[in-house]
Amino acid sequence: MPFNEIIAMAFSNLWRRKMRTALTVAAVVIGATLVALMASLGTGLKGFIVGQFGQTFPEDAIIVSSGRDINVFQGGGRPQEISSIETVVILPFTAADLEKLRAVPGVERVDYLVSVSARYIQPEGSSKIYTVNVDGVPEYEAAIRPLFMGSHITDGDAGQCLMAYDYLTTFGWPDDESVIGRQVTVSVGKQLAYETETRDYTFTIKGVIDKKISTAELLITQSDAIEMARFYQSNPLRYSEQQPGFTVQLKAAALSDVKPIAAAVKAEGWNALTSDDILAEINSVFNVIQVGLSAFGIIALVVAAIGIINTLLMAIHERTREIGVMKAVGATRGTIRLMFTAEGAALGFLGGAAGGVLALVTGQALNVIGARTFLSDFPGFQLSSFTWWLIPGVIALTTVIALLAGLYPANRAARLDPVEALRYE
Repeated sequence: MPFNEIIAMAFSNLWRRKMRTALTVAAVVIGATLVALMASLGTGLKGFIVGQFGQTFPEDAIIVSSGRDINVFQGGGRPQEISSIETVVILPFTAADLEKLRAVPGVERVDYLVSVSARYIQPEGSSKIYTVNVDGVPEYEAAIRPLFMGSHITDGDAGQCLMAYDYLTTFGWPDDESVIGRQVTVSVGKQLAYETETRDYTFTIKGVIDKKISTAELLITQSDAIEMARFYQSNPLRYSEQQPGFTVQLKAAALSDVKPIAAAVKAEGWNALTSDDILAEINSVFNVIQVGLSAFGIIALVVAAIGIINTLLMAIHERTREIGVMKAVGATRGTIRLMFTAEGAALGFLGGAAGGVLALVTGQALNVIGARTFLSDFPGFQLSSFTWWLIPGVIALTTVIALLAGLYPANRAARLDPVEALRYE
């Protein structure tokens, strides 16, 4: 029997019992919808996080830390000998280390990773104060921030800043060009609790970061950040050639230089972290999340597979004489087996197709509702994102699961004795 005739017969046989077929397909639809929708939510969230990261960390940057890749002595268990002090103490970079890093082929510049701890931010003309995250960044890192208005800061723009869009609403300021040139004051205290001295730093707003980057962030030049950090730590040598710290950031002259630079840094015994490394970690985390979310749908599909087995066993019971007649006129076991397996696959295909469409509609509805309500501050963010292969993949998954579920009933039908089947009432 030609394959197309077997497929046509499978759909025809399923149509005989419309209600039973509809209920069985509905179980598959639920599982397929959950799998597709949960996977799309994971993809949408991952896309948002990756997009935010891509607008805050340059592709041509490499973070280098002075920690060596050595087996570090850890407490617990039996006492162990310490062969070298470097196995338990991570030493900071020195001026000689910085020269080595600058000499690595492809390195354009080396910058300190400055940590600034601010007490609060205060807008001009107001007595109110607010939380703030102050970051001192080199100009090439500031340049990748999308701006709502204004212009980016450069290394020479001391006393100027880029401010997060969210502060406009928080301060009650209009979102127009009138905020460019306004001033904000950042208060910095001391690192040690019993030192009560504070110092205020005033910055002029040069640009406002686009509202799709939602943070309480204030970007300033590295020179300003170093001055604030030295006051905070009561250390005038901090972030200098004498005291570079434990972590620095390299800029590659070209994207093609990033991997060779990272390899050269690791060869010196230091640790190197590139944007690809960070993205790989993000992707691995979200892959686990997607599998976890999709597990609910897989469980529903397993339940649906049991329903498919039951549906086909009932069909065999009802069509026993029909199977006997088919065998009597020459149908082989393979033909019978293929016919019932095709019916199982057809149930999975119909459920997967309907579930995929339902998930797509539901996902788009969530995007519209989210954009108008709780995601209104993140324009362009798709809560549910469907890759091109997701719906076909779900249909293929449900079809295969249903096909496997149909193997047992199909084998049972193929083994029926034709004489006994013809006698069946």
